[in-house]
Amino acid sequence: MEKLEMQHKHVLKLIARDCDENGWAPVSKTLYPHLSKNIPPELAEFEKLETGGRARLTDKGQSVVDAMAWL
Repeated sequence: MEKLEMQHKHVLKLIARDCDENGWAPVSKTLYPHLSKNIPPELAEFEKLETGGRARLTDKGQSVVDAMAWL
């Protein structure tokens, strides 16, 4: 896995902040194509919907977000 860029870290934090009780966060129709292609699949999964999409952190992605609080 490559080193995470600042925008990747920011997106992971947003997913964690905006997720529902099942872990899914909404993603706009405009951002979905970009995020689903550029966020490492080891860290987040994406699902396309009619209104855009949604994203959920994987276990590794949640670990990264948890670790960022300590860095």
